[in-house]
Amino acid sequence: MNTGSLSRRSVLATLGVLVLALGGFATVITVRYRDGLRARARTQLLAGASALAQAPLEQVKPLFASLALEGIDAYLIPGPTTTKPGAPTKTPLKPGELSSHGQLLTFTEPILAGGGTQTAVLSTSEAYVNSAVNRLIVIELIAAGAVLAAAAVLTLLASRSALRPLRHVAAVAQRIAAGDRRQRLRPRRPDTELGQMAASFDAMVDSLDEAVAQATRSEAGMRRFLADASHELRTPIAALQSTIETLLREQPPRPRRDQLEAEVARGTQRLGRLVDDLLNLARLEANEPLRSEAVDLVLLSESLVAETRTHTPPRISVVADGPAIVTGDPDALARALRNLLDNAISAAGDDGSVRIELQQSPTGVRATVSDDGPGVPPDARERIFQGFVRLNGSAGAGTGLGLAITRAIARQHHGSVTCEDCDAGARFTLELPGASSADAT
Repeated sequence: MNTGSLSRRSVLATLGVLVLALGGFATVITVRYRDGLRARARTQLLAGASALAQAPLEQVKPLFASLALEGIDAYLIPGPTTTKPGAPTKTPLKPGELSSHGQLLTFTEPILAGGGTQTAVLSTSEAYVNSAVNRLIVIELIAAGAVLAAAAVLTLLASRSALRPLRHVAAVAQRIAAGDRRQRLRPRRPDTELGQMAASFDAMVDSLDEAVAQATRSEAGMRRFLADASHELRTPIAALQSTIETLLREQPPRPRRDQLEAEVARGTQRLGRLVDDLLNLARLEANEPLRSEAVDLVLLSESLVAETRTHTPPRISVVADGPAIVTGDPDALARALRNLLDNAISAAGDDGSVRIELQQSPTGVRATVSDDGPGVPPDARERIFQGFVRLNGSAGAGTGLGLAITRAIARQHHGSVTCEDCDAGARFTLELPGASSADAT
C-alpha cells in the first residue's frame, strides 16, 4: 500500500496544474505583447511614410527630425528605385515596400519633388521590442513565483484541514488498539464521503467488538466445558480404580467378586458412552461435513421405537399423517431423535407414556417428543441444552451431553430444537427444513 503524504501530493498536484496554466497564460500574453509592439512599429513607419508623401518638399526635412524623436531614421534617395547608401551589400529597395533585415524594419515611399521622383527611406530598430518582452518575462516569472508560493501555502493549509478527520480516525484506532474498545467516531453527517467512511469504521469496530465478546464467551464456555468434562471423566475413572483395587487387594470370594466385576463393566460402559459423546460433540462443533440424503423421520422414529421396546414397556406411540421427509445425515438424525426419546423414557418412568408426533409442512418437518413425567422448570428449558447439565433427580446413567448433541445436530441441518411449555410433562420440538424435490425422489 502506497502511504505517501496526501498533503504533499495535494500541493504537488496543485502546483503542477498552476504551472501549466500560468505557463500557457504567460505564453499567450508574451506573444500578443510582442506582436503588438511589432505592429506598432510598422504602424509608425507607415504613418511617417504617409506624412512624408503628403508633405511639401520644404517640410520633408523637419518631418525627418520629428520622426527621429520617435526612433525612426528617415532620409531621401534620388530616383524611384535605389539602394540604401552605406549598406554592406547593395540591397534593392522598391518604393512602397516594407522589409525586415534582422532587427531593422525598413519602408520606402516615393515622393514627388522638384518635378522629379525621390524615394524616402524610413527605418526603425526592433531591439526595443525584445527588451520590452524580456522585461515582461521577468515580471511574469516573479508574479508566477509569488502565485505558486501562495498556492502552495493555501493548498497545504487546506489539505491539512481536509485531512483532519483522517487524523482523528487514526487517533481513535490507536486508542482502540490500546484497549479502549468503547471509542467510536460517530459522524454528525453520515451522508458525506467522510461520514460514510466513519460510519463503516464504527460498524467494523462494533463487529470486531462483538467478535471479541463472542470469543471471550466461547473461551469461558470451553473452559467450563473442559472442567465439567474432566469432572465427569474423573468420577467413573475413580470408581473403576477403586473397584479394581478392591478386586486386586482383597481377592473376594465369588459372589462378591461377581458384583465387583459387574460394577467394573458398568463403569467402563458409562466411560465409553461419555467419551463417545464428547467425540461426537467435538465433531459437530467443528462443523465436519455430514452426509446429505433424503430421510423419512416417520420410518426413522418407528425404527427407534422398535429398538427401544426390546428393553422397555410398550408405552411409546408414533403419530404421523404421512411421510416426513428431510435432507440430512441419517445417522446424525437418528442420534438426535434417540437422545430426545431416551430423555422422555427416563422422565416418564415405568408407568408413564411417550408420544412422538411428526408433521410435514411446506417449509419443513416438525417432530415433537413429549412425555407425562415431572417436566422441565421454565428457568431450565434453555440451560439443559448446555453440556453436562442435569436436573435435580435425573442423575442416572446419562452423560448430560445428549441434548447438547441434539441441538448441535439440528443446527448443522439448519434447524432448531427447543423445550416448549406444556400442561404436564415435557415437550421437545425438533424443526428441520424439508427435503428438496430432487432429494425426495
